[in-house]
Amino acid sequence: MPNFRRYYVPNAQVFITCVTYKRRHYLESEEDLSLFRDTLFEVKTLHPFRLLSYAILPDHFHWLMQVTNTNSNFSKVMQSIKRNFTLNYKKTHAISTSMRLWQPRFWDHIIRNDTDLSNHFDYVHWNPVKHELVKDPADWPYSSFSFWYDRGYIPETWGIEKEPKNIQGMNLE
Repeated sequence: MPNFRRYYVPNAQVFITCVTYKRRHYLESEEDLSLFRDTLFEVKTLHPFRLLSYAILPDHFHWLMQVTNTNSNFSKVMQSIKRNFTLNYKKTHAISTSMRLWQPRFWDHIIRNDTDLSNHFDYVHWNPVKHELVKDPADWPYSSFSFWYDRGYIPETWGIEKEPKNIQGMNLE
């Protein structure tokens, strides 16, 4: 088994990619997305963190987060989200047998500077277009794109059918 190392930098911003088991669409129905959001808020009370940006797709999610509690780390947050969502999913769907909802582990990247933050921020928001779920990032309701757009941080025609130059070649799946 590979020896993965995670680096925990106090108050760091972290880019996360988490994928469902065999890329099954566990995050597709409104009911399951609502359950995921509820689980997310539940976990935030256990392991405080700020969600800076996010995109939830049917088989994976990307987000930028910042752990706000010095006693916690992003691995604990991810472990709690994966575990609690699995338990909530099984209960909601009356599943009593063992099941795998998530691929083992998750991918993380510590944000190093403003350019790195901007690139990952844009990657998160353009991901639904990349996966051909929508042509305009504003049309994907399960991301923070509209939040940032409404506050003037994202230009009007940004990412519509064309990959932004600063993220071309980035593949963080």
